Amino acid sequence: MRYFPILQELFESDTVLFLLFGAAAAMALGARREEKKKLWADAGIAAGLYLACELLSNTHTNFMLELVLLFFGTVALGCVLGFVICLLAGAVRKNGRSDGGK
Repeated sequence: MRYFPILQELFESDTVLFLLFGAAAAMALGARREEKKKLWADAGIAAGLYLACELLSNTHTNFMLELVLLFFGTVALGCVLGFVICLLAGAVRKNGRSDGGK
């Protein structure tokens, strides 16, 4: 896990709270989205932000910068999780309606 410091910190400490915060925020936003394409775009943006934070946190330049990147990267990873949950819930909801409400 030397190359993924955010994931390593997620499994070693209580930063899972930031992950849950990001997932809850993404599910709240995703529940208001009407189009599936926008949810995919939101998940892609959050994944890109996570990857950028992960890559920048490998530079080891400044402790404060690494702390900020850890926070934003963990929240972004939670957002990816939340948007994927919204996409799956939308697919289940759509399949439930297609049988005529039986």
